[in-house]
Amino acid sequence: MILPDSKGAEHIIWELQHEMNNPRNDGFTGSDMKRRLWDIKNAVDKALVDAPTYTGEEPYEDLYLINRIKGKC
Repeated sequence: MILPDSKGAEHIIWELQHEMNNPRNDGFTGSDMKRRLWDIKNAVDKALVDAPTYTGEEPYEDLYLINRIKGKC
């Protein structure tokens, strides 16, 4: 069984966000960081398309959408 390091992935996302918004970087660097974040987002969206529902799990998608509507994301 593979147990990926999700905290490591979150840290990489944070680094990309930081560099994308860093005023010391030029537009080429910021644009590349943004593209990489979109690549990650698209990969996650693709991975969740056929995700099964497990007994007792939280309604992650519902909670995400509610927070988006409320402007918390």
